[in-house]
Amino acid sequence: MPVGSRLRVLVVVASATVLISTSVASGIAQAQPTPSPAPSPSASSKAVAAPRTAAEAKAQVKALTEKASEIGEQYDEATDALADGKARLKSLQADIATQQAKVDALTADARKIALMQFRNRDLDPTVQVFTSGDPESLMSRLSTADKVDDNMESTLAEQQAQQANLDDLKRALDAEVQALADQEQKLADLKAQIDDSVKQAQLLYTQLDERERAALDSDEGDSTTFDPGELSPGEASAKALSVIKYATSKVGNSQYVWGASGPHSFDCSGLMLAAYRTVGISLPHSSRAMSQMGRAVSRADLKPGDLIFWYSPVHHVGMYIGNGKIVHARNVRSDLVIQSLASYPAPWAGARRILG
Repeated sequence: MPVGSRLRVLVVVASATVLISTSVASGIAQAQPTPSPAPSPSASSKAVAAPRTAAEAKAQVKALTEKASEIGEQYDEATDALADGKARLKSLQADIATQQAKVDALTADARKIALMQFRNRDLDPTVQVFTSGDPESLMSRLSTADKVDDNMESTLAEQQAQQANLDDLKRALDAEVQALADQEQKLADLKAQIDDSVKQAQLLYTQLDERERAALDSDEGDSTTFDPGELSPGEASAKALSVIKYATSKVGNSQYVWGASGPHSFDCSGLMLAAYRTVGISLPHSSRAMSQMGRAVSRADLKPGDLIFWYSPVHHVGMYIGNGKIVHARNVRSDLVIQSLASYPAPWAGARRILG
């Protein structure tokens, strides 16, 4: 490639690199998606038909509570997906910064080589041979010039390859930012649906008299108490006892809050996540995802610390604590409760052993 052509290529490459560097820096600075505003619950609400009897009201409260639980499971899964996306975004930003440094270094090298060529451009080599007073020195310089030409070609080729890699990373960054924005909008939509179902259920619940409310709550099983001393020696491992003590200690002083995992607010999977975190075990914030972890155990073979799942598809989880009892974040009306496993009427979906 003639020197003049290489110089023109370098100018184009350097100019493009400056523009791209500025664009990437701006992209990284702005690569935090802005969530769209949550839709108004009233906009998506579908009014529940007014119940004609207390029995209908109770049935509707149960249906709305279960609907909120189903949507809550989707909300937890979307929250985990959002966290994963943010981690990927952070990694991409670091990769782009590293790649940009490579491109900048290669561009600087190419500028230095071009400057060397520019300084030796004055005379044609043939003219220099006949006019030089030191032919041997001239031949050495010409040999060096050939090496400079080779270096320029290899440097430009490498610079263009690294620039292509940088462009690929930028496109991946743009896609990830858009995916995060979509995920945050999905979370806002799901939250609005949950709030709507809970609001309608609460409205119906307040229309029941005290006796009817007590009957409705009793339908989900009466609460009881638990003391680790109820367990036989060796029935629960040290780690199982730790997670049980944590979960049961939150009963009576914590609330049910969608998407929460402590220290004073939990949803069903959030309580399990927080309890197992005390023994160094990381669980996903999703009862459906938890139902695929560990190993399956039958209802007859439950041991303290096992996780129990209900509904199909799975959207509720609790913990077996021994002596036929469970602890779970039941719903927004009951918050966290300890009750007998036999008294909880939700359809059984299986159990998993995480410890041992």
